Amino acid sequence: MGLANRITVARGALAIALWGVLHAIDVGGVERGGLWWVAFAAFVVTAATDSLDGWVARRRGEVSVFGRIADPFVDKLLVLGSMVFLLPLPHMSWVLPPWTVAVTLARELLVTALRGAVEGAGGNFQAGPWGKAKMAAQCVAIGAALLHGAGVAFVRCPLDAFGFDAPAAGPGVWCLARLISVVAALVTAASGVEYTVRALRMLRGPAPRA
Repeated sequence: MGLANRITVARGALAIALWGVLHAIDVGGVERGGLWWVAFAAFVVTAATDSLDGWVARRRGEVSVFGRIADPFVDKLLVLGSMVFLLPLPHMSWVLPPWTVAVTLARELLVTALRGAVEGAGGNFQAGPWGKAKMAAQCVAIGAALLHGAGVAFVRCPLDAFGFDAPAAGPGVWCLARLISVVAALVTAASGVEYTVRALRMLRGPAPRA
């Protein structure tokens, strides 16, 4: 196994370790503090190295079928897994609304099916700008949710009292973390539309000549 694939596997292991930390927060009823910061650090490292394995593979000539499959799979482990484990935690159903998680899951299932159809027909359905923007928006949203859990006032305060020393917003009051989650869901939905249009064009192929 080359270095690039080892990095991918390590990222996957760290994503699963993050699930364990979030589960420990749930079981222990931790509302803020230490374990939340551990989860935030694990998430940042895994997300920040998203492009590292691909860069190493291209630089060292290690591009492989395993890497093409495993890299997006690890991204889904990180994003969808984090969202699922965050949902039952205190106040997270407001900060990270369940419908935003449903939109993310639906988009990933749809794009996975479209990619299989296009590449099965011999096409190349690689990630485009919208896909990269989607991943960035999702990572910012999850990071904001983790900071909310850690007790960072900047993302917890009401939007009409924005600041580092403002009191935390209660349920029903919009805060920065919730706003980022909603924006990320909208970007995710838009990327799903863009991928669908692109896939349909590729599957239809060139129009027949008259």
